[in-house]
Formats: sequence, structure tokens, C-alpha cells
Amino acid sequence: MNLHAERAVSDFDQRNKIVFAATLESPWNGSRWLSGFELAPIFSYNSGHPFNLLAGSDINGDGHFTNDRPPSAPRNSGLGPNYVDFDMRLARAFRIRNEYSLNFTAEGFNIANRTNYASVNNIVGATFAPSFNVHGTAALSPSQPLGFTAADAKREIQLGARLTF
Repeated sequence: MNLHAERAVSDFDQRNKIVFAATLESPWNGSRWLSGFELAPIFSYNSGHPFNLLAGSDINGDGHFTNDRPPSAPRNSGLGPNYVDFDMRLARAFRIRNEYSLNFTAEGFNIANRTNYASVNNIVGATFAPSFNVHGTAALSPSQPLGFTAADAKREIQLGARLTF
């Protein structure tokens, strides 16, 4: 067993994460048409998570082919895709007498409609050789080694209304 190859970053290692969130209220409180609005943007960026490269065969003879890496491949030597997202909510409240209010909301998720890949085909084969510092790529099909196999949701928009009494 190559103990040096077992020393690596953890499965949940994430080098960079940035989140910007705000809640902005309409500054025109005296205006009948422009008051009562609330805007809430959220921007998120996450760098990719590491993953193991797998041989796809039982190299070490333990009866399990799901955990064997190619010879000399260190643990978690692959790097998954990064994640970028922009969400926004626009809301407006209407007062109906003193005891009632009607709130309308429009929310958008992944507004830029960026394809955020969720996983990588990490089965590279037993003959995969250095360099082991590899990244997944969209240029390959999901059935090919290091091709992306899944993506998060595309742009979503939802509208809502709430009556408070």
C-alpha cells in the first residue's frame, strides 16, 4: 500500500466560496407607485470539490471494484466543476386597511442560466497514468472518463401571492 498516495485533501475541501446577499427596500416611500418594493439579490461562487479517480476494476484483489484507484493515483486527485449562481427576489406589499396586507413576489433562480455541473465520471480505467491533477470537462460525453454526468437545475422563475390577515 502506498501511504503517501493516501495523504490528500478531504472530499469536502473547497478552496474558495463567495456569497453576496442583500435586501434593498424602495427609497421612494412617498410615491404611491414606487413605494413598498423589496429587492433581494444573491450571488454565489464555489470552487470545485476534489474527487477520486477510479480504475473501474478490482486491482488490489479485495473483491470490490468500486474503490480501486489506478496504480500510483493519489486520493482525491481530480477536481470537480466550479459553481456560479445568481438568484433574485422582487416583492411588493399592499396594505388593505390596517389589518390586511397582500404581498406579491417574483423569484428567479439561476437567472443567468449558467450550466452548473454536479458530478464527473471518475472511472478513468486501470491504465490511466500521470498527471493525476485532472479536471472534469464538458467537452467529453458523460460516458467518457472525466466527462460531466449531471447538472443542477436551469433557470427557474416563480410567482407568488400571500394574503396576511
